[in-house]
Amino acid sequence: MRIRSLALTTELALANTRGRVTDRGDYLVVETPDDPGYFYGNMLVLPAAPQVGEVNYWTRRFAEHLPGLAHVTLWWDGITGDAGAESELVAAGFTIERALVMTAEAIANTEAPLPVRTLAADEITDTLPWALADRHDESYRQFLLRRAAWQRSLVARGLATWVGAFDGAQLVASLGLVELGTIGRYQDVATLPAYRGRGLASALLHAAAKATSVERVVVLTEKADLYERAGFRIIERTASACRYPPGVSARSSRSR
Repeated sequence: MRIRSLALTTELALANTRGRVTDRGDYLVVETPDDPGYFYGNMLVLPAAPQVGEVNYWTRRFAEHLPGLAHVTLWWDGITGDAGAESELVAAGFTIERALVMTAEAIANTEAPLPVRTLAADEITDTLPWALADRHDESYRQFLLRRAAWQRSLVARGLATWVGAFDGAQLVASLGLVELGTIGRYQDVATLPAYRGRGLASALLHAAAKATSVERVVVLTEKADLYERAGFRIIERTASACRYPPGVSARSSRSR
């Protein structure tokens, strides 16, 4: 299956660093064996948004390839954010997720008000994501622990750079940049609430890009302001759908 979306192209490249992507001809199956509860790490990638009458079909395909999972995630190729049979998806229990796809060839150099440096692999933990999360159940904690282990492996293998800002010994902001050939994909841009609005995220975006040899960087986000100030522009809009397990909210569970 040929993919045109930069968002999906980089997402699939990320998936291949941890799990596997199987081409079924007219759709893809993404699996993360070490974390079957990772909603966007275990999904079907469709050639286009589901149309009226197709939602049950794709739900059955998901169950065939990824049996026993408590969620169903469908992400389709596209650059406009079209959700196709959105009403049918919602009626079937899915939450529609939309994101802006932003890219830049150069990142504005913002002076950081706190020390910024590259993180060693063993400094990457679940601490900051946990502090910012809406969920604090054990299942989510285990998800973050597994995700941090994957991120440490990326750094250890030379596939990614993680940078952080520190207030004394405390890590107060961090992000990662995974090198996917000539393109870098930002991951987990996070700043503690008390430190927001000081330019830390912008400084980290620049520091990570400067530390790598990528020619272009891309980020998926719901809000453009921070990234526009750093020199990014919107090039795509992406849409996907997830039927989350009971009691799990979309905002607390999505991780890009």
